[in-house]
Amino acid sequence: MRKFSAWTIATALGFGLSPVAPGTMGTLVGVAVVYFSNPLQLSWKVLIWSVLLVSGTWSASVIDHLTHKKDNQKIVIDEVVGYGITAWTAQNHWSTLIAAFLLFRFFDIFKLPPVRQIDQWSKNRTVSKSFWSGFGVMADDLVAGFQALLVILFLQLLQLLP
Repeated sequence: MRKFSAWTIATALGFGLSPVAPGTMGTLVGVAVVYFSNPLQLSWKVLIWSVLLVSGTWSASVIDHLTHKKDNQKIVIDEVVGYGITAWTAQNHWSTLIAAFLLFRFFDIFKLPPVRQIDQWSKNRTVSKSFWSGFGVMADDLVAGFQALLVILFLQLLQLLP
């Protein structure tokens, strides 16, 4: 049951198993989570995203340990949470959700500093069962999410996005 739960969470219900662009597929799951959680009260949104962060960290650690790989490409829960950060102020405006998608994928793929350094730290660590092993998988996408959120906030400040 532990392995099944870890794979289900880490691959975002199996979307990370896609043979083509698994990170993009994970981000699409993030779009759905954002869309359906946006109408909820702030406390529920914080709870949902906190649970995704903690369970994602746990599942990434388990999958790294099971596969003896660092940051397995099939782990996409980090993209889900990273996109959630980027789209935090999007509400359900499709223009902002799409801009958040494109910006998050840009920052996640190109790994501008300090994302690249965090990603390298994550890949240089030893594979272990520790919580920090899973956090290493999540960390670069969290920072990429915040980088993209700053751009979203700037575009909203300029009233180019709702």
